[in-house]
Amino acid sequence: MTSMTDSHTPGAPLTRVPALVRTPVPRPTVGRLRLRPARRGRGFIVGSVDAAGPDTNGFAPRDRVAWRDTSDQRGEQLDELLLIDQDDVLGVPSWITDEQAVSYLGPGLIARALVRTRPFARGDQVRVVSTDRVVAEMTAAWARSLGARIVDPALDGQATARVSIHDEPRIRKTVLGSHGKLAQAAVEVFQAIRAGVFDSVPTISGQSIGAATSIAA
Repeated sequence: MTSMTDSHTPGAPLTRVPALVRTPVPRPTVGRLRLRPARRGRGFIVGSVDAAGPDTNGFAPRDRVAWRDTSDQRGEQLDELLLIDQDDVLGVPSWITDEQAVSYLGPGLIARALVRTRPFARGDQVRVVSTDRVVAEMTAAWARSLGARIVDPALDGQATARVSIHDEPRIRKTVLGSHGKLAQAAVEVFQAIRAGVFDSVPTISGQSIGAATSIAA
């Protein structure tokens, strides 16, 4: 909705130009959440629940949550409040910081899927192949935490690995399975973060979200 305001330049006719009036964000309907974004990075947005619609399970106002940064959101200024289906939202434990969530959740989900594709025993030499540096580092860190000896051909061209873990599109698709499976995978990523598995992987601050104020209905 817009309204008209006067705009006048000396010597020019008096004109009226539209001024933006922000439309209130409605209360969430059945199964939906109204979320307040706080930070975004590496494919995810982290924020909090502003209001929960009827029949939403496991979420309450002020809960910390994360959700995928979809292609139509990336690169755009986000509204201060968003309405999203609860099945697209993941709970974030209180002991995970916003910086850790945006740094590790997205690539961590991929790393978990990759490690599970190629079983290996403790002490096995494992090579990780990925064009995504962060995914490669996090996959190697996860495999190392399970007892693997990571082989880096760039550092040791003579080393041979018994197991090669390849980052492939079909494996990444498994990350986007049912909500229940995704939620369980996220729990394992958060546990790995808490255990310090990814401490060797630099964090990012992400993009702080400070959009113009939205109005809640």
